[in-house]
Amino acid sequence: MITFPGPASALVTLPVAPDRDGIARVLSLERFAQENLPGVRATIPAFNRLLVEGTPRRWDPAEVASRLEGAARDALQAATKTPKTATVSLPVCYDLDLAPDLEQLATRAQLTAREVARLHSAPTYLVLATGFAPGFAYLGDVDARIAMPRRPSPRARVPQGAVGIADRRTGVYPTAGPGGWQLVGRVPPALFEDAAERIARFTPGGPVEFQPIGRKDYEAECG
Repeated sequence: MITFPGPASALVTLPVAPDRDGIARVLSLERFAQENLPGVRATIPAFNRLLVEGTPRRWDPAEVASRLEGAARDALQAATKTPKTATVSLPVCYDLDLAPDLEQLATRAQLTAREVARLHSAPTYLVLATGFAPGFAYLGDVDARIAMPRRPSPRARVPQGAVGIADRRTGVYPTAGPGGWQLVGRVPPALFEDAAERIARFTPGGPVEFQPIGRKDYEAECG
């Protein structure tokens, strides 16, 4: 489906799940838009959607729609692949003092806290989208055994570096602020203190891994 939210913009929603497969197909569509549509100023991929921003003087909605519809069909039929980018590796401490929701999540999943930490840190995640806050990445997919809905009421303040789970998504809070995800660990905040670095760190489709560390190593990273 293609809609036009602005006079020189198009939003394409692919009929696929907003998961690893979805972002791979969206990235394929993004490459087409960047290489074949005239006057493209910016593209924003997220989950199973692509926003294309163009130059008004070179923007023909009918032509854009026709080209994007054809490219969307190709993206749906092609074998999925994501661009090869360097893996972002983040150290995370699953100490219960730093993970206020870990025990509750473990109880709900009928697992131990250590097993939850193992399941959370085992996959190589993909960045499905960026947003919410500068430097925040929605990562997927979390093992179904430890997926958990958002909290009924968000916390007024989540610390910088907190690692959260919401349904099949996980992510790291890049700055302190309100948030409703289930907190299961903490990345040393020093890794997110530089604003430019935390914004540039994650790219849609890029791989991300969590490396478990102990409390002493976490404290050392914190300085």
